[in-house]
Formats: sequence, C-alpha cells, structure tokens
Amino acid sequence: MVAVDAGRRIRGEGQTDESVWRDWLTAAPPPVAAIDDILKAAQRLVVVSPHPDDEVLACGGLVAMHVQRGGSTSIVAVTDGEASHRDDPRWPPARLAAARRSERRLGLARLGVGPDSVADLALPDGAVASRAEALSRHLKRLLRAGDCVVTTWRLDGHPDHDATGAACASACGAIGCKLVEAPVWMWHWAMPADPRVPWHRMRALALATDTIERKTAALAAHATQFSLRADAAPVLGRAIRARSARSAEYFIV
Repeated sequence: MVAVDAGRRIRGEGQTDESVWRDWLTAAPPPVAAIDDILKAAQRLVVVSPHPDDEVLACGGLVAMHVQRGGSTSIVAVTDGEASHRDDPRWPPARLAAARRSERRLGLARLGVGPDSVADLALPDGAVASRAEALSRHLKRLLRAGDCVVTTWRLDGHPDHDATGAACASACGAIGCKLVEAPVWMWHWAMPADPRVPWHRMRALALATDTIERKTAALAAHATQFSLRADAAPVLGRAIRARSARSAEYFIV
C-alpha cells in the first residue's frame, strides 16, 4: 500500500507498536462515547467501505452492536479490493475481486448484515480518487437525510481511504447526514500525541467481549488478506490484527 505522502507511509508493521498505543490510550484515553452518542437506535447506519474488510477494521464492533439492537445497517462497498495482490500470478484481478466479494459477504454475515444490505459500486481499487465524481453521484443516490455515515478518515494515509472519506464529507454536507470518520491506517504511521491527528475530536466506543469476538470472526473471513503475497507480507499483518482486537473502537466525530 502506498500513502498519499511520505509522512503517512504505510509499510511493514508500522511506526508504533500496539503495546505503546495501548499504554498511551490507557494513560490519556479519549472521551468515552455511548453508542447512542454516535448514532441513535432509529437511525440508519451507512458504512462506506473503500475495500472489503475496511467495514470490519473501521467499525465492525459498532455494526455488530447496532444490528444487535435492531438497527438498520447498509454497506456501500466502494471497490472489490482487486489490487491487494498486485502482480501476484496466483491472484489475477478478476479472481481476487470475486474472492474478496465472497469474503465480504461472509464477514458481514458474522456481524449480522445480510447481502441485501450491500451496495456494490466496483470502482477501481487504488484509483478511487480518479473516480471521485462517480463516487459522489453514487453516495448522493444512496444516502438519505438523517443517516449516520461511517467511513475511513479522510487523512488516513491510503489514497482510497482518503478519497472515500472526502467524498463522504461532501455528500453528507449536501444531504444532511451525520459523518463519523474512523482511522484505520493512521495507527500504522502515527505516534502517540501526533499533531497530525485531531485527538480532540476522537471518541472511544467500548466493546463487550462478545462484540470483539464477532468482530474477530468477521475479520477472519477475509482469508486472502492473511495470505502472503508474491512480493510482500500479508495485508492484515500482526499489528493491524492486534488493533482490530482492541476493547474499544475509535472515531473522529
């Protein structure tokens, strides 16, 4: 994966070990939010996910909690993630896209979300920024005033995450939706108290043990991302798996 700028480079297991993040978040925790502070039970939760598995990494716990209380949830799948194993002869793009769509369905099922709740946009993986107008049109068609939209932070560090976050911010402003952004790769390139991160707008949503277990099971459905690539380590390496198993999810509100 390539970051938008050198200061937010996504490589290896990241700049800050999870044990350091854990200690810092314990010593200087963001304010805790109840689920109702993020979205009400009657609100529709719309998760706009740049790639299969981002809906789990960004807010799998929130999705599971909202579904469990009977809330309506929709997933906007921006890409099929067909570029995650670029130049790997075992995974030509069409085959990988089909596999990742299947993994997404399985992962969402483990969170309680059925396939009828997924809108597949199939924009090109790695080139969402070049299709920003198309993404904006799709979002304005799919979103409704009053929705709570959760997506990746617009400065997350992956170009598709950044472009998706920016498109959601624009669409939410135009339609009248609440926007909540989730850092996914930020934890990879940032450090505690990093001035590039708006910590003052960060909120923590505590996750119960059964919710963490459902989130972990959902992430495990994305088997292609746990496999070695021809020229690189797995996308879902040790560090990001450890972050996904945290006892809280963090959102920029």
